[in-house]
Amino acid sequence: MERCVVSGEQIISSPDWVFHNPAKQYSTRIKRIGKNILFAWVDSDKPVALEQFEMDLVLKVLEDSSLEDKPFHVIWNLEHVKKITYSYKRGIVNFLYNAQPPLRSVVFYNIMPGFLNTVESIQAILPSFMKLHLTRDYNSALRITLDYISGEKTIANDDENHEYEKLKKNFLRAAAMIGWVNMLDQNIQLPPEGHELYPFFSALSFMQEDLASLDTLHTKKKQNLQKTYTEKIKSLDAEILSIENEKQKLLELFEKEKFELKQKLSFRRNEFRQIGMVSRNRNLSLHRLSVDIDALAPEQKKQMSDICDSLLETEQNEKKIDLPLTSTDSAFLSLLQQRHSNLKKREIKICLLIKLNYDNTDIAGFYGISKRGMESLRYRMHKKIGLKKNQSLKKHLTALSAMNQKSV
Repeated sequence: MERCVVSGEQIISSPDWVFHNPAKQYSTRIKRIGKNILFAWVDSDKPVALEQFEMDLVLKVLEDSSLEDKPFHVIWNLEHVKKITYSYKRGIVNFLYNAQPPLRSVVFYNIMPGFLNTVESIQAILPSFMKLHLTRDYNSALRITLDYISGEKTIANDDENHEYEKLKKNFLRAAAMIGWVNMLDQNIQLPPEGHELYPFFSALSFMQEDLASLDTLHTKKKQNLQKTYTEKIKSLDAEILSIENEKQKLLELFEKEKFELKQKLSFRRNEFRQIGMVSRNRNLSLHRLSVDIDALAPEQKKQMSDICDSLLETEQNEKKIDLPLTSTDSAFLSLLQQRHSNLKKREIKICLLIKLNYDNTDIAGFYGISKRGMESLRYRMHKKIGLKKNQSLKKHLTALSAMNQKSV
């Protein structure tokens, strides 16, 4: 069991009462002496800058010691502390004025010369019910704390009543409040004009005004940036919405085209099944005819042979346009190809569909093209066939069909 060499009280420690700097440059540790004295030190082999105030560590020790709502005291060995960061200073202020722990006294010892001004600034901003004393070593620090607890001694500087010390404390407090917590409206009590410290307080006051102006400019700049970015976000949101709408339209178009393609595929399948059935029946009929022809008289053979030639011609025409044909339609296509040999396979098929009274919309849907595309194709066929502008393609094809029927 560890005991304090000065008070003889038990020293309590815990493996949880430690804060490790994220950069692993140092650790802050705390032990409890007796019931309510916290002893803190920095575990390091070289001088360090404290970066993050150990509020969670202090609150953890207080909770484990059942001191959350009871007065306690702190002794801090600053042997390895050369400076504290701005974030650490803000943490101190937040702890003192927001956490508001029942801290009654603080004693710092082993203070490095370059860190003394910072310690004095901390001393200046302490609330009135907290006292801070600076001393040389652990023994004197503990004695001061024990005297304060017993009420035999108050922790205060002997020169507090001295005018210079009062002004110094006011100066450090104002500087810390301005610099540490950005209190730019902090009232600075200036000494009388002509006082030897008046220029310092005046300079601090001017600095406060300048920082307040800069803060106002910064706020306006921040507001302008927020406005700019808000407008950019709105613009991007509108662009995203437009893209989403366009995406939805494309999806709808895709579904529509998919449905139409399925219909065309179904139509083609039915068409091929029909063609297959016609072809099989026709081949069977031709085979039977071939057998029957052999048993006929020469005159009958000639008649049957003409019929077979007509059927064969019809079959050839069907292959050209991939459609089942009647003998009349087949004869029409044969005559059309004789008269207009420059027509392509698709154009021949379109001529048949026009003759059969299909309109442009029906034919365009059959080929998967637009109605305008069909009109353009029909115009080119009109020129190929050699018709004049005032001549109708449909009338020409109908007349050709009638001519074919008369010859038959």
